Amino acid sequence: MASSNVTMLAFCVALTLSELYTDVAEAVAQPLRHSHRKATKTWCVAKPSAEAAALQGNLEFACSESDCGAIQGTGGCTRPDSLLSRASVAMNAYYQARGRNTWNCFFNGTGLITITDPSLGACKYA
Repeated sequence: MASSNVTMLAFCVALTLSELYTDVAEAVAQPLRHSHRKATKTWCVAKPSAEAAALQGNLEFACSESDCGAIQGTGGCTRPDSLLSRASVAMNAYYQARGRNTWNCFFNGTGLITITDPSLGACKYA
């Protein structure tokens, strides 16, 4: 008789713990399932301390892999006409086109992710 009471008690404890675990797991998972809806917009810009050769390489690479129309011809981002500005626009175009992953803004350590919109005047960052 004592053995069946112990078995029943163990079963009830296990069932209670199982319910508790399920409730906790659901509470933790709930915000994670909806976290993509609250994503903050981010942009990729060139670090101001980056060397000109690195910026030029970033500009050429990013424009070969994404749309750099904003810094070409009559695009809205032709001013200010600086390598830092043009590289930032190109790097951001690449970063946005590739899904805004941190590794898409690395550029050998010369990229910087920002939550502040770097748009200026007619130059609107995507």
